[in-house]
Amino acid sequence: HLLSRRQRQMCIRDRYLREAIFHVVKDLNLASSITKKLYPLVAKDNNTTSSKVERAIRHAIDIGYNAGKMTKLNDIFGIKIYDTYDKPTNGEFIALVADRLLLKGYK
Repeated sequence: HLLSRRQRQMCIRDRYLREAIFHVVKDLNLASSITKKLYPLVAKDNNTTSSKVERAIRHAIDIGYNAGKMTKLNDIFGIKIYDTYDKPTNGEFIALVADRLLLKGYK
């Protein structure tokens, strides 16, 4: 196998998070129903379960948080959103990034 198990898991985590963000960009209502609608939608697209999608997205956000990268979002947005110790929920993070993409004209 070309990719190690760890690399494959990282690709899956990132793909689930990216797909969740793009689904919210397409339909903002999904941001208010993450557990009941968004996770099942991403799970269906990837032939997996909602709980695995939720866990993978949470882990992807945790990795960014533990690496101290949440404060980098302040630079991206041009305002202070997160302090060093602020950790967003899955829903907050997905909605924040989706909103930024919409403001930049992505649809």
